[in-house]
Amino acid sequence: MFHLFSHCWSRLQAVREPVRKVTLLVVGLDNAGKTTLVMDLQRALAGEALPAAKPSQTQLRVDRFEVTLVDLPGGQRSRGAWRNHYGTAHGLLFVLDASDLARVEEARKVLARVLSHPNVSGKPLLLLANKQDAADALLPCELIERLSLEQLANANESPCRVEPCAAAARGPSRGALPGLRWLLRAADADYEALSARVRQPGQGAKKKKRKKTRNKVKSQESALEQQCEAVSSTFDLYRRVMLALKMRQEQRKQPAAIAP
Repeated sequence: MFHLFSHCWSRLQAVREPVRKVTLLVVGLDNAGKTTLVMDLQRALAGEALPAAKPSQTQLRVDRFEVTLVDLPGGQRSRGAWRNHYGTAHGLLFVLDASDLARVEEARKVLARVLSHPNVSGKPLLLLANKQDAADALLPCELIERLSLEQLANANESPCRVEPCAAAARGPSRGALPGLRWLLRAADADYEALSARVRQPGQGAKKKKRKKTRNKVKSQESALEQQCEAVSSTFDLYRRVMLALKMRQEQRKQPAAIAP
C-alpha cells in the first residue's frame, strides 16, 4: 500500500512540475563517438522520442524535460562554428575518446577554449569518457587530472561531471543516460538564469558577481560509486580508489604464472 501511495505521489508531482525545454550541444573531437552516443540515447528513450526540427538535432522527452540535442561536427575546420551555437544552449555534452591517448592534450585545449567562451562559462558541462570498453582507455579519475578539469571548471564557474560510457552502434546504452540526467538536473537548478542567457545570448559576456564555490568534479563509475559514495567525500580519496581499481584490472590481464 505504501509503495502504491508513493508511486501515485511521484506521478502527481511530475504532473504539477512544469515541463522544462532544454537545449544541449554535443561537441568533441572527430571520431570521439558523438553521433553513436546520441543514437544510444535514442534507443534508451525509444518511447520518448519527439519529432526533430533539423537533421542535426534529436529531440527527446526525459522525465519532465523536453531535450534538444544538437550534434555538432568535431573536425578541426568545423570547430570554429561551434561558437555560433553556444548562446542557444543550456548546457554541453563534451564527448571524449578515452582510448585515444595521443589526442588527450588536443582535447584539453579544445575543452579549455569551449569553457572560457563567455556564452558557455557558467553553464553545466557533462564530459562523457567514451570507449571505456577499450583495454587502454583512461579512467575518469585519470582524465580529470590529464585535462585539468577541476581547474577549468572552477575558473569558469561551470558545474561539471565526468561519466564513463561505451557507445555501441548496436545494443543498449552504457553510461550516457545517467550522465544526461545529471546534466538536466544541473540545468534545472539554474534554469531561469540559463534561459535568460539563451533568449539573449549576448548577455553571456556580462557575468554577474556571485559567490564562488569550489566545484569538485565527480564521476559515476558504475556500481563502484554506489559502494564508495559515502566515503569518497574528497577528490583525492576518489582518485586513489579509481587507481587501485585500475591496478587490479591490469593484474587480472596478466597471464597466470606457470607452476614448476
